[in-house]
Amino acid sequence: MKKGNAGAKISIFLVVLFLAGLIPVLLLGRYDYPCADDFGFSAYSHIAWEETRSVYQVLKGACHTVAERWIGWQGTFSSIFVMALQPAIWGEGAYCLVPWIMIGSMCASTLFLLSVLFLRIIRAPKSVFVSVSMIYLIFALQCMIDKTQGFFWFNGAAHYMVPHSVALVLIGVLFLLVTEESRRPFRLILSCFLAVFVGGSNYITALLAAVLFAGGLFALLAGRKKKESALLALPFFFFLAAFALNVLAPGNAVRQETMTYRPGIVKSILLSFYYCVEYVSETWFDWTYLLFVLALLPFLWEAVKAADSRFSYPCPLLVLAGSYCLLSAMFTPSLFATGIAGGGRIFNIIFLDFLLLIIANLFYGMGWLYRHGHLSESSRGSCLERRNTQLYLGGILLLAGFIGILYTAVNPDFFTSASACHSLLTGEAAAYGREGEQRTLTLRKDEGDSISLERFATHPYLLFFSDIEESPDDWKNRAMAKYYQKNYISGIVTDITE
Repeated sequence: MKKGNAGAKISIFLVVLFLAGLIPVLLLGRYDYPCADDFGFSAYSHIAWEETRSVYQVLKGACHTVAERWIGWQGTFSSIFVMALQPAIWGEGAYCLVPWIMIGSMCASTLFLLSVLFLRIIRAPKSVFVSVSMIYLIFALQCMIDKTQGFFWFNGAAHYMVPHSVALVLIGVLFLLVTEESRRPFRLILSCFLAVFVGGSNYITALLAAVLFAGGLFALLAGRKKKESALLALPFFFFLAAFALNVLAPGNAVRQETMTYRPGIVKSILLSFYYCVEYVSETWFDWTYLLFVLALLPFLWEAVKAADSRFSYPCPLLVLAGSYCLLSAMFTPSLFATGIAGGGRIFNIIFLDFLLLIIANLFYGMGWLYRHGHLSESSRGSCLERRNTQLYLGGILLLAGFIGILYTAVNPDFFTSASACHSLLTGEAAAYGREGEQRTLTLRKDEGDSISLERFATHPYLLFFSDIEESPDDWKNRAMAKYYQKNYISGIVTDITE
């Protein structure tokens, strides 16, 4: 390998590796179909498009959904607006765009935030930024906690993955706002708009944003940076206004009446610390996390050297403790509202933020060691150019491939790409697609007010989330009936085994 090009070649290889894993996942999207809340939250928008073919009327229908749900079910107005615009309202075939939208938003927001941190704040080489980003995205794509709700079910992903992505962009814009003087008016307006969206989204993302806003403002005031504090205060105000509108919605009280157990504020907070440890160290932790950390080390070391004397890295244990508190806080809203730690879609964004916190703490800890261990003199030159480092990274790649093959052989759904390939190669994805297409044709052609549909006989791991029930009174059946303007829709159980 030619000297001076190793970092660039490694980053290019990681990009190719990520894109290769992405191909089967995106190909699988062609067989994706809406289900459950996809219908209930987008019924008005869909009917508006069917009757008028007017985008304005569709947006009006989405606003009507927001108002109705805000009063009668939940206050998360920005999430609901996005839910009401699920792709299938324009035609069922457009639902194939869901994994493109969700993975695209995850990738774009992550790349933006990490570019701000690594290229503008730390001033690391581009190859380091690309490599760290790709390692993160490969791990996030392949090991997502609930892959279906993260990438293939629009409603669940729109409520969590999209606000998470917007929050990452907001953090990046705020960093630029307080550290650079150029384009401040534009960044200030953009940050206010993004803050309103995050404040009106799910409570996990909104609570995390509130903590980060308060922490950032406190840090700026403690550092006597009055101008920067004033800049941050304006989007914080817009966020608080949107968050208040979200929390004080009458629909929240209606929804809470359906919950049988609520532990209260103090107990919810204590349980949050407990569940954070349980899920991070026991439920989720496996060999993949170890490889994730080991793969990051050489690149973060280069980032630390690039930062050099511009950071002092005080109190690394305090940063670690703060990260634990921050991650624990993400469990609190679900525990307070429902008494449980959360479901797959909630765990998805906790998982993504956990990965970011791993990167942050590794960088900070290595920076402290570099600065206070006086290693600057012995760390000249890029470690990525050294043969030992290249052999180290190659060994990690071989180990990951070997163990990955073993796990995939036992469980084809362990990795997202492997699961997508399995569904495509076995034909179950195509079979599920045919069932979805037949169901759509029946709904479109049958002009009766009552209709019976065969329930899905094929359940691909990534594509299938939920289905209608036999009873037309089930909420999923009623949601689909409203969407297609039918009086009743009932499910028929077929004799085909799964």
